[in-house]
Amino acid sequence: MRLIYIANKSKLYDQKIRPFGILCLMLFLCACSEDETSKEDQVKQYIETGKLAAENRKYGDLAELFHESYHDDNGLDKQQLTNLVRAYFFTHKNIHLFIKIDDIIFETDDQAFVALHVAMAGNVISEASTLLSLRAKIYKFELDLIKEGEWLLKKAQWKVARVKDMM
Repeated sequence: MRLIYIANKSKLYDQKIRPFGILCLMLFLCACSEDETSKEDQVKQYIETGKLAAENRKYGDLAELFHESYHDDNGLDKQQLTNLVRAYFFTHKNIHLFIKIDDIIFETDDQAFVALHVAMAGNVISEASTLLSLRAKIYKFELDLIKEGEWLLKKAQWKVARVKDMM
C-alpha cells in the first residue's frame, strides 16, 4: 500500500515539475538562438532600463548606466551627475516618466546618438495628451552612448522643451 502511495505521489510530482522543466528548456533554447537583438532594440532597452531605475528612484542602478568618463557641457562628470540624480530623487517622492524617442543614429557599431523628449511628473503619464493636466516638466535630451559590453551614457545635453514637442 505504501509503495502505491509513493508511486502516485511521484506521478503527481512529475506532472507539476515536467511543465516547468519544459518551460526552462524552451527559455534556454531561445536564449541560445542565433537571433540577436538589433542595435536599435538594445538602445531602446537601455532607455527603458534607465526609465525604470529613475521611476523606482534607484540612483545606484541609474549610475551604472553612466560611462566612467562621462562628461557634459555643464561640466558634470559621472560622480557629479550621480549626485544630481540623487538630489532630484531626494526632493521628488514620486517620479513618472513618459518618453518619446525622436532619433537613434548609429555613428559606428559601438557609438549611438539618441534624441528624445522626456516628460516628468508626480503622477502616472499614460499618454501625451494628459501632459497639460499633470503639469509635467518636459525636457529634450541628446545622448551620446558608447557600447562597452553594454550601452553606457558618455555625454548628455538637455534643455527645457514644450508639450507640443511630445505630440
